[in-house]
Amino acid sequence: MRDRWSVVAPFFSDGGRDRWIDDFVTNRRWRFEKVPIAARDDWHTRSKRTTGLSKWRQYWEQSKRAFPSAGIITVFPQPALAVALRKYLRRTNVPLIAWCFNLGDYPTGIKQVMARAAFKNVDRFVVHSTGEIRLVAEFLDVSDDRVEFVPLQRAPIPIVAREDDGDPFIVSMGSANRDFGTFLQAARISRLPCKVVASPRALEGLDVPDNVSVMHGLTPVECHTLVQRSRFSVVPLADVGVASGQVTVIESMRMDRAVVATKSIGTTDYIDDARTGLLVPPHDPAALAAVMTQLWEDRATRESLAQNAARFAKESLSDEAAAKALIRIIGDVELSR
Repeated sequence: MRDRWSVVAPFFSDGGRDRWIDDFVTNRRWRFEKVPIAARDDWHTRSKRTTGLSKWRQYWEQSKRAFPSAGIITVFPQPALAVALRKYLRRTNVPLIAWCFNLGDYPTGIKQVMARAAFKNVDRFVVHSTGEIRLVAEFLDVSDDRVEFVPLQRAPIPIVAREDDGDPFIVSMGSANRDFGTFLQAARISRLPCKVVASPRALEGLDVPDNVSVMHGLTPVECHTLVQRSRFSVVPLADVGVASGQVTVIESMRMDRAVVATKSIGTTDYIDDARTGLLVPPHDPAALAAVMTQLWEDRATRESLAQNAARFAKESLSDEAAAKALIRIIGDVELSR
């Protein structure tokens, strides 16, 4: 097991066909083995916010297969919790790196006490916004140097469509932490044609103006094609203290599309305002409508933002860039022991 690291993620299935950033590591000092889960979890399209008992059983069983190894990397908080608890029960000091530690909610009381006890067995937490460093450190009562920011990565997305000049539109998609109330008001003010892709729950109780069409249940390929056909993408966020929206922002960048997003801890590490995208204040329909109208009418700015964003994403938000960060963190963790 020397120098073999286990990688535990809820989207690994049997057969070894799933890819993650370990596949882009060029340093042959370490080997990586993906640990499959009984039922693959398509993390970003789940219909429930909470994790059910049956899924926790699967995480617990998956964590068992991560041992023994030289070290363990988990992806998302639930596998991290399962592995950390099993690490404690086994009385082992195997290095544990919790990647993509996006808690979202930070409970208090007994839940916080339990989280602090369980996660003390994690050597390094990797978050995807600098704003989360202090949040995670304070929540878990750990030092800041145990929490590290690494930009979220996305693989290149095939370009299969161009901006639809004959039937132009703005696209806004996603469900987690979306502020579609503000977006729909901005659409009503601007009167620009818009398409929204979201779960019915994300739009529940909202009045949709007649210049906005709503879709749901699209495949990833259909979503990507829609973004590529759009004039630009808008990512409105509700709680600016929660890191969310990065996947939609980065994928828009990867597809050479300009993006407008709410200024929040989840977007400021990715959007350099007026260079790689545009940031707007939260819960301000008039401000969002003004930016949407300006960008709609200014092709040169749209193209400049899209080109800068695509270049930034290729250089800093790629699988290769994340793999370099992974190796550096593994080396740091091993050196600190």
